[in-house]
Amino acid sequence: MTKYFKQDFTRNQSEYFKVKIKLNIMNKLFIRHFGIALLFLIPIFGFSQESDSEASKDNPKKDRSAYIGITTGIGTSNFRDFATSPLIYQGAPKYVGASFIRANKFRETEFRLSGSMGTYAVTVGNEAASSAATFFNIYYSRLYRLNKLSNDKWNFKVGGTYKLTSDFRSNARLQNNSTGIEFFSTFFASVKVTNDISRKVSKDKKFLWIKYHVHPRKRNLSYHFNLGVLNSTFRNGYSYTGQAGVLNKVGLFDGYEMNHFSGFRISSEFDYTIYLKNKNAIQLSYIWDAAKTGGNLDKFEVAHHVFKITFLFNTNNK
Repeated sequence: MTKYFKQDFTRNQSEYFKVKIKLNIMNKLFIRHFGIALLFLIPIFGFSQESDSEASKDNPKKDRSAYIGITTGIGTSNFRDFATSPLIYQGAPKYVGASFIRANKFRETEFRLSGSMGTYAVTVGNEAASSAATFFNIYYSRLYRLNKLSNDKWNFKVGGTYKLTSDFRSNARLQNNSTGIEFFSTFFASVKVTNDISRKVSKDKKFLWIKYHVHPRKRNLSYHFNLGVLNSTFRNGYSYTGQAGVLNKVGLFDGYEMNHFSGFRISSEFDYTIYLKNKNAIQLSYIWDAAKTGGNLDKFEVAHHVFKITFLFNTNNK
């Protein structure tokens, strides 16, 4: 009996040190990749902060307009999970969101919560399958003006954006792999270009035989581009390899792995904003967001195209 006890003890010690070594390697990789991301972003933020401090002498932080945004929209999106099949699921989910924005021409911050939900389908020959999917996003962006490139008509801003996306997918036809939950975390390097297309004076116009009068109106077009710098994923890959079902335990995240600096993500947003006399605004937008995890056989790919309208309510009358 002592012999078997010593064998078990030695085996447990060996497993313990293997896990400890693996965790140490993961921690070192995370610190290294996070440091690379900081080195990439610090020059951008440093340059932007310097420009902002010079400009803010005439336009302090408290003069930024503040808006609460309520968003609704619709889009098209598709995804495929190579861990279950290479088939591409396509759908037209509904989109809702809420945001808080503080901005002037020198500086801009935005916090946004959004979600999309719908049914995705795939057809192969005479066979069809559907998957109900919900995507939830947490978004934060901070941008600073580049004075050397900006003028009264064009405004260039750079900075960083963070986005956390999670999804819940359900497809009964996949049986023991019917439910999928993923988390995608990304730090972006960001650039935004805004063109002021405001109407400065009143004009009389004519459409066919109909004459009408237009008043001065503040409007702008903007394009916001995000390139993923540090991508992390938390997902299960092949969920049927988990042992929770065999052991009769709760296994929501059984077999899940955290991968840092894995995969690729890119997104962009095109906005057309019309400001009203009461200082509120209406914004029409198109968003494109695409992500791909690392790995070979178990990688996951997803792309979203969203058309949305946002009602911006001014909260500080700036």
